[in-house]
Amino acid sequence: YDNVKDDSKTETAKATYQDVVENYVDKNITGYKLEKTENLPLTISEKSEENVIKVYYIIDEDNTKELSYTVEYYKEGTKVEEDTQVAKETVQVLQPDTLTVDKTSINTTDKYVGYKLEKTEPTIIPDIVNNGDVIKVYYVKDEYGYTVEYYYDNVKDESKTETSKAIYQDVIENYIDKNITGYKLEKTESLPLTISENSEENII
Repeated sequence: YDNVKDDSKTETAKATYQDVVENYVDKNITGYKLEKTENLPLTISEKSEENVIKVYYIIDEDNTKELSYTVEYYKEGTKVEEDTQVAKETVQVLQPDTLTVDKTSINTTDKYVGYKLEKTEPTIIPDIVNNGDVIKVYYVKDEYGYTVEYYYDNVKDESKTETSKAIYQDVIENYIDKNITGYKLEKTESLPLTISENSEENII
């Protein structure tokens, strides 16, 4: 069945040398159909190990059904329609309406730049799902560090550097004024700052 021998269905018998065996017990099963036979008719030889008739069955596509499950991705609670995945499988009609989940195809780590996994529904992605089931993967914006550096006559004063964190794509428009006596503000760079996924680039 599908090129896999079912030993439980093997039949053994005896016949006289040079007899011709033209028939066999049909052991088709629901959902399959006959594909071919090998060594039929069989002329009995003196070598029993060569006296073998092989009967091949394949899935009958007219006696099957299609099962599927869906994986949906969400960013900040909004479904990303174009990323929806539908996994399909064709099985025999009498097989259960369940499918094996291909977990390698479900991204729960780095689907979107600047986002992190919030949760999945169900909480633990199952190995087996029912036909029509939906697996939901939720991403939210991640948090990244940013730095404010202070320069006096183009020399950075490390002691005044400020570090903090903000949500991806937040816009930082303010900083702590650290002017000192005898100085005045010349300029700022990267202000306002839109928080990126690269903390080392998030510098005012």
